[in-house]
Amino acid sequence: MYLLRITAGFAGALLLAACGTGSPGDPGSTATISGLSSEMPYAAPSTAPTFIARGNAMPVGAETAPPFGFVGFCQRHPSDCVGSSSRPASLTLTDRRWNQLQEVNRQVNRSVTPVEDADLYNTPEWWAYPAASGGDCEDYVLLKRRELIERGWPADSLLISVVKEQNGAGHAVLLVVTAEGEYVLDNKTRHIRLWQETPYTWVKRQSRHHPYVWVRTGDGRGGKSAALEEHDLMAPISEPISPLRPALFS
Repeated sequence: MYLLRITAGFAGALLLAACGTGSPGDPGSTATISGLSSEMPYAAPSTAPTFIARGNAMPVGAETAPPFGFVGFCQRHPSDCVGSSSRPASLTLTDRRWNQLQEVNRQVNRSVTPVEDADLYNTPEWWAYPAASGGDCEDYVLLKRRELIERGWPADSLLISVVKEQNGAGHAVLLVVTAEGEYVLDNKTRHIRLWQETPYTWVKRQSRHHPYVWVRTGDGRGGKSAALEEHDLMAPISEPISPLRPALFS
């Protein structure tokens, strides 16, 4: 049902791409969403979208089409795109769970070689678990999500998200929803930060109620963008990280 409903809306949907490994100015490249402007609607709504946020949670709006690469992934891995939650719960971020996030983020970032889909699959966009020769940003996300689910994390707390980098390129990250906030696992940095502290403009993400349903994110202009030092974003993943969860930092 979800597949038919989402597929029907693809004709007018933007091809929001996953990774910013390509040139942001490359016409037709799915490695960029630089053509997305604040005036351009995601799915031509008749009225201005209303974004809802609770506490420090990310504001979310109406349903929108998922990335077409995600649809193809779900067709090949249907068991990874099923299940619904009428009342998704947010786990408490204990020391053990924080260490799990650190471990998975570090392990996947170190073990996967960054390779563009065009080089790996001879296609501009192909969502898959990383191959032996590597993968691009959404491949990192898919593997991190699977690793955390295997460690007992509920799927409705692990949301694949599409963001826009400061140079306009598209990128994919994993948003982890906890009772203490929503944290971002990113293949571009070893650090795990709250979504508000990332340098990205948030575009859309999975709904917590069903993995196949996606919703708009942000404040109606694409999302919130916070500044980080460029050298911090691209810092070597091999550098040591703190073993303490955020609540203990102060």
